[in-house]
Amino acid sequence: MSSIIRRREDLRLLEGTQVRVSARIKELRKHPKRRDLHSFCLVNVFVTPVPLGESIYLSHIFILKRQFKKIGRIPDLNERINFMATVYSYRRLGGKSHDRGLYNTTDYGLLPVSYANQDSK
Repeated sequence: MSSIIRRREDLRLLEGTQVRVSARIKELRKHPKRRDLHSFCLVNVFVTPVPLGESIYLSHIFILKRQFKKIGRIPDLNERINFMATVYSYRRLGGKSHDRGLYNTTDYGLLPVSYANQDSK
């Protein structure tokens, strides 16, 4: 059996846990009305529990741009970044969740807390 779990729902096993994240910044998705909701699309994401644990692979995940600003630096497009984060759960209440039948379902996200290597640009 592979040590990489391929489904985002498996983040539920890590809820409240600090993790190390490695990912590439693919794009900045701008919200049409609110700048505070601009978000980065991270791709090829590896989430590994700290200090040790099996990695979870995510094809992509969105993280608010302001969350990176809070930890000291906004990353560049196409940059591979490593950061520490906490896994959290939330309820889908808006956006495209209505159209996709996902309204009021539980999903999981990553809240950045610091860059893993503090020698940021």
